[in-house]
Amino acid sequence: MDWLDNHIGGSLHIRKIEQGNTDEVQLKLEHKGIHDDHTHALDGYTGESVLILRGEGRVIQPGGTELPLPENTFLIPVEKIMQTRMNSQTMTVETERARYDINESG
Repeated sequence: MDWLDNHIGGSLHIRKIEQGNTDEVQLKLEHKGIHDDHTHALDGYTGESVLILRGEGRVIQPGGTELPLPENTFLIPVEKIMQTRMNSQTMTVETERARYDINESG
């Protein structure tokens, strides 16, 4: 959480790798927190505590097309975090299902 606190107000590039698929998001981090999320309980993705990253963002599609980030919110399930690594510019979070590489971006 300290790493994220140090990046509030900055731009982050988030790459999520899950089951061979890669999703990318560009986000200007305005707020972060941990909350219970029951909105995705049916698909089994969260339904538990999640790390919420909020701020104006864009989903980067293959080929470079960009779409608005839904609800300016990016979720990472925290109940299933297996490992985290970080340095001053990068944080990596690994869960049972995915790896999230979060980097400072200009």
